[in-house]
Amino acid sequence: MEKRVYIACSMIKAQQLDFSLLNYLVKYTQEQGYHPFVPGKMDDAPSKVIFERDLNWLKKSSIIIADVNEPSHGVGMELMYAYEHEIPVICLLDEKNFPLSRMVEGGPHTLVLKYKTKEELIEKVERIDLIKLKIKMCETCTEKTIHLENICKKC
Repeated sequence: MEKRVYIACSMIKAQQLDFSLLNYLVKYTQEQGYHPFVPGKMDDAPSKVIFERDLNWLKKSSIIIADVNEPSHGVGMELMYAYEHEIPVICLLDEKNFPLSRMVEGGPHTLVLKYKTKEELIEKVERIDLIKLKIKMCETCTEKTIHLENICKKC
């Protein structure tokens, strides 16, 4: 089965969307053997088509990477889908946009990468082996949480 990753970002009122960051994430995920889906780089379509297309990709994805620098109802829905289906989520947040919604930040399946520069973010992302990102029971906090290389990212 093909490994798929869903790369989410705000689109409708996006003021700060960095397409070079999306391009980097596509390359990074492909280098790790994943097939990325980036709704932010797709052509516009009717709402029903977008909903069905994106939901279909979410169902096939084993990881979600989300740019959470701008509020987005769509990204919120995608993150809740990930939570309900125990899909690991990596949220990317520029520190100038902190604080992040506590509902998002508090998600047990969510790893938030805060950064000051795109270079710092790339350095943090490069340290993550996506295949080792899992949702499992933590022996320390006794909750089902996101783990990277068997280390709970919530403890």
